[in-house]
Amino acid sequence: MTNERSSISVVLPSYNEKDNIPEAIHRITAALGDRLHELIIVDDNSPDRTWEIIERIAHPKVRLIRRMDKRGLASALADGTNAAKGDIVVWLDCDLGIPPEDILKLTAKLDEYDVAVGSRYVAGGEDTRSKFRAFLSLVFNTYTRLILGRHFWDWTSGFAAVRRDVIRRIPLSPYGFGEYFTEWIYDCTKQGVKIVEVPYSYGLRKAGASKTDSDVRVFLKLGYRYALRVLAIRMGKTPKHA
Repeated sequence: MTNERSSISVVLPSYNEKDNIPEAIHRITAALGDRLHELIIVDDNSPDRTWEIIERIAHPKVRLIRRMDKRGLASALADGTNAAKGDIVVWLDCDLGIPPEDILKLTAKLDEYDVAVGSRYVAGGEDTRSKFRAFLSLVFNTYTRLILGRHFWDWTSGFAAVRRDVIRRIPLSPYGFGEYFTEWIYDCTKQGVKIVEVPYSYGLRKAGASKTDSDVRVFLKLGYRYALRVLAIRMGKTPKHA
C-alpha cells in the first residue's frame, strides 16, 4: 500500500525544451516537496542545449540523463522509468500542457489502485487544444477502445502514476513514439492490474513548437502508425521489450 509518505520519482522526456524546462522543474519540485525522491530528465542531446540549462539549475533532486546516441519518446521514457527508484513512478511531458500540480491527484489514487492515468475523456476531463486536433484524438481513442475491446478511455494519455513494482513487472516498450502507452495499458489490463482514470485538463504546450500539433501532416502520419500498432497489439505481434 502507498501513503502520503511514499516517495515519488518523476520522469520527463526532453528534446528542445529550453523555454519550458526551468518552469517545469520549479513547478514539479514545489508541488511535490519532500515527497519528491528524484526528477529524472531524459534529454536526447537537444540542439537548443536544454541539457545545459538543467545542469546550470543544479537542483539537488534533478537527475539528468543526456543521451548522445539514442532518440525517441518511447525509448526515453523506458530508460527513465527503468532508472527510477521512488516508491511511485510518474511520467508526463515537460512542455507544461499537462499541469504538474495534477501529479498529486494521480498519486492519491494509488492507495486503492496500482496505476492512475490522467484522462481527458472521463467526467471532468477535457482537451482544450483546437477543436480539430481534439476531435482527431477522440476518434483515434474510440478506434483503439473498439479494436482492443477494453473499457478504457484515454489510450494516448502519456500521463500516469504507477507503483514501482508494477512498472518493473510490466515495463514500457522502447519502440515507436506515443504508441508505447497504448501497448502498456493493454498489457496492464491483460495482467489484471487495477487502473483508474483521473480527469485532468490537457492544453497546448507553454512554449516552443509541438512535435506533432504544429503540422497536420505529421500528426496524420503518426496517427496511421498508431492505428497499425493497435492492430499489432490486438494480434500480439508487437516488438519484444529491449
